[in-house]
Amino acid sequence: MSFEFVRRLDGLVYRFRQDGEFNGRPSFKRVDLDVWCRWLPERGWCTVGADGIGNGWPLLGQAGQAGQEAFPPLGPWRSWKAGKSYLYDLRRTDAP
Repeated sequence: MSFEFVRRLDGLVYRFRQDGEFNGRPSFKRVDLDVWCRWLPERGWCTVGADGIGNGWPLLGQAGQAGQEAFPPLGPWRSWKAGKSYLYDLRRTDAP
């Protein structure tokens, strides 16, 4: 499975591909950088930087479902890093 995050501000696209498992669920790596989309027991689905710290999550309304889904939920996500916040749309680019 692969998907992309599309930044609403300017259309910038970050592509992710499945790369192993983490905490018993699929793990996805950004194709150009050491950034992951993973399921963490205490946080649900989130993006995680190379430092292991979560920095992006599905927006409220998706969060309750995000903890239980087998794959990251489609739709709006918000990132927080270095004092900046961006809104993204997670879109699948292939079948599961």
